[in-house]
Amino acid sequence: MSSNNDKKQWQKRLDDLPDKLTEYKNEAQLPAQPKKPTREEKRQALVERLIQEAMDEGKFDNLPGKGKPLQFEDNPYTEPGQAWAYGLLKRNGLAPAWIELDKEIRRELEQIRHRLRVLWQRRQENLISEEAWQQSAARLAEPIAELNKKIDHLNLIVPVLSAQRNRIRFENELRRLTHS
Repeated sequence: MSSNNDKKQWQKRLDDLPDKLTEYKNEAQLPAQPKKPTREEKRQALVERLIQEAMDEGKFDNLPGKGKPLQFEDNPYTEPGQAWAYGLLKRNGLAPAWIELDKEIRRELEQIRHRLRVLWQRRQENLISEEAWQQSAARLAEPIAELNKKIDHLNLIVPVLSAQRNRIRFENELRRLTHS
């Protein structure tokens, strides 16, 4: 007997299906209800309204520097003491120690790369023997080791991780040279 009731219920649901689909289509065609503003949107609207009211009242008319370009030389992320010290260095044509060390590292790295490039070209053109190439490459080990000491020191004193440098490896420099 229950199976007979189940069949009737299913049949009624199937019979109602076209009406339900029509209702669903009509709901989809209705204009979307405007969404409620979020707390952040309300705050932004309030701030914009207050700024506009202040402008209308002339509260921004006598600000110092009006009509002049904005100066963005100060880094808003440095501490006040650091900003003063960096400004003093800049006005005297100097830079923080870590920046000067980074410049020195870049210069020395370029010199090593130039020496390696010249040696590699001479080896490719068979102007030097394999033994001479090996000896010359071995002589670059000392300058690379000295440069890596400077890189280690730099990585200890830089104020931000993104300014750190990777150590130099002869194999990587040779791969960089041969694959360029």
